[in-house]
Amino acid sequence: MLTLDTLDITDEQAYAANGYPYEEWDLLRREAPVFWYVRPGFEPFWVVTRHEDIARVSRHTKIFSSAQRVTVDTPEAVEMLEAELDERARMFGHSPTDPPALSYMDSPRHRHLRRIMAPCFTPKAVKQLEERFSQLAAAYVKEFTDRIDEHGSADVARHLAARLPVAAICELVGAPVEDWDDIFGWTEGTTAAADPEYRLEGEDAEAAFRRNITALNGYVANLVQQRMAQADGTGTDVLSRLAAGRVEGRPLAFHEILYTVFNLLVAGIGTTRNATTGGIQALLEHPDQLRKLVDDPSLVDRAVEEILRWTTIAVHFVRTCTEDTELGGRRIRKGETVAMWYPSGNRDEDVFDNPYRFDITREHNPHVAFGGHGEHICLGAHLARLELRAVLRAVLPVLPELEIVRKPDSSVLHLQVAEIKRLVVRRKK
Repeated sequence: MLTLDTLDITDEQAYAANGYPYEEWDLLRREAPVFWYVRPGFEPFWVVTRHEDIARVSRHTKIFSSAQRVTVDTPEAVEMLEAELDERARMFGHSPTDPPALSYMDSPRHRHLRRIMAPCFTPKAVKQLEERFSQLAAAYVKEFTDRIDEHGSADVARHLAARLPVAAICELVGAPVEDWDDIFGWTEGTTAAADPEYRLEGEDAEAAFRRNITALNGYVANLVQQRMAQADGTGTDVLSRLAAGRVEGRPLAFHEILYTVFNLLVAGIGTTRNATTGGIQALLEHPDQLRKLVDDPSLVDRAVEEILRWTTIAVHFVRTCTEDTELGGRRIRKGETVAMWYPSGNRDEDVFDNPYRFDITREHNPHVAFGGHGEHICLGAHLARLELRAVLRAVLPVLPELEIVRKPDSSVLHLQVAEIKRLVVRRKK
């Protein structure tokens, strides 16, 4: 019998075998929406599962800080990350306590750095990419269907869903098109080093991680050096803006630009690819919803929002309490860790009507798929929506002809990001 004492939401193998632990999150929302979680292998932390509480933590960034840590993790994973941060600090000559990504920053620094990049991610800026993305998506769908016809099947995750996110973020960063395949390989090898597919013969996960992260670091470092040498304030891509940007009157350091671009590439590719794959899976598994979308393509905007809610690729983020406070009727003390579980918030029955129904006509859909609310909401949210719309519109005519060959191969990386590694489809027989 599942109880608060027996539930487990930190077993990565269970995620891979059974998917998200919705039953556990349902129990927590009902009985202990803010729950002190003590399990072997993890430092104790508060589990936050209700939509309302996730929103509050997200908005109140002075009380709930991002600077100390952003995920719960095993000691082994923490050790690997700390070793990587120490190695980076030695390599680039800065303090190992410098934040490794925008997500580890509090304002005002977070706000200043984000403001430099924001012009590339506004609705107006993203809107200008719509025609280009539509053309790319159409070409990628054509190649995808040609592959099915030639080989009998194709992998949605690799042969379709990955294509536009790679192109989109690489173009925004300013990476040359001839490097895109290498960038994709390195980012995948970094985030999915535990997958044997990304290891060389004789490599373990740590060796694969270090090989790929070293290659990606080296590539990005060269790109940053080139752009900093050319910076004249006229460039409009993200990297050019960072190279010419100022925070509190001083230019960004080399390592600050490097880490920002590195994380944009990793996050920009992985999350949208998995949301696209999960969205196509959901439509194929819910033929009534697919038929509605085929019959009325104007529903694509709502379908995108429902796909984002349904898949919720970002599993959790962590904040550290900076002062004693109350949340959900529980006393949170200064220094304690609070973890927001976004898939649970997106199944909150107090917010969503029939939350376990995949419904592309859903009107009220205030999902937290982009990290809740407040200043840490995903910088690329508008870009991700545009990518999803472009791929859906392009693939929609052929989706009714396809079927899933076997159960998708999935995992959750560090309990943070859902990874649909393979979704093989074929034409219906």
